[in-house]
Amino acid sequence: MISQDELAEKLEITRSSTAVHISNLMRKGYITGRGYIFNERSGILVVGLTELEIYASSGRQANNDAETGQIEFALAGNGCLLALELARRQLEASLITFLGRDAVGEQIYEHLLQRGVKVQNSIRSGEIPTRKRLVYSDPKGSAAQVVAGGGSLTLSREAILAKEELIRTAKILLIDGDLPAETLSYLASKIIAHGGISSAVNCPLSFLREKGLLKHPHFFHVCTDGILAAQMKIAAASEPEELFPVCRKIIGEGLYALIVIFKDQGLILATEDEVVFLPASPLQATGNALSVTAGIAEGLASGYRMRMAVRMAMANG
Repeated sequence: MISQDELAEKLEITRSSTAVHISNLMRKGYITGRGYIFNERSGILVVGLTELEIYASSGRQANNDAETGQIEFALAGNGCLLALELARRQLEASLITFLGRDAVGEQIYEHLLQRGVKVQNSIRSGEIPTRKRLVYSDPKGSAAQVVAGGGSLTLSREAILAKEELIRTAKILLIDGDLPAETLSYLASKIIAHGGISSAVNCPLSFLREKGLLKHPHFFHVCTDGILAAQMKIAAASEPEELFPVCRKIIGEGLYALIVIFKDQGLILATEDEVVFLPASPLQATGNALSVTAGIAEGLASGYRMRMAVRMAMANG
């Protein structure tokens, strides 16, 4: 074991500079504890979809009978958005996703790199285009139409098998619940086998229970009060305390933590030790399931316990 003074002397820098570097390394999960032991796990890994969302809306009719409207482009997919949210929080996250070697895929790849996302281990192909999604909105009352493009089955179980070492050594694993069912089943088996901290965004409780993840002592789950009520087939709650019994029931299965976003009022945190409601600040939005999951991952990667990690997620949402 070596002290900060000894490290500073060997590196020929001040003790305060050494402390700053150590804090940054602990924040990123490379070392852990007061003894500065290097962590055998290598940070946060996200496995999920990336797509280009094209939003088209029709508008008023012009004089020449042609309709005016608006077209917007945005990055989408839980995997991509989770990784970008972690990067926004100054965390180094690795992303396993699919990107075609087309113009769209190359632009997204470069954008993610520039934002601080490690995307080098993603799956690439020159034969399959990057996934795209068209959302069409008609203000006259027609239902919106959503059309999925290429790349929908490229994150198959077979493709992810080649990334098993990355999955095994991840300190925190975050997965996209919109992945193919076979891929989700494979990832669930790896979570149980390797035992690291993990979570899944947009994954139903029925699936988590079926795969044994609700019994996993290092798995945490984030959802909204409406989704929890619907999936547990109970009446919608008007007050957070009304959900405490069902939260205790789920936690009783062995889950590490259940976090329920209660409207814009705050979060319910349920663990083996407590079920509490943490009210949101009047000046701070609670956030959605994706941002809260990323925030909790930030806190846990920094070495905090679950309650403080949830507080961090709320503060930096």
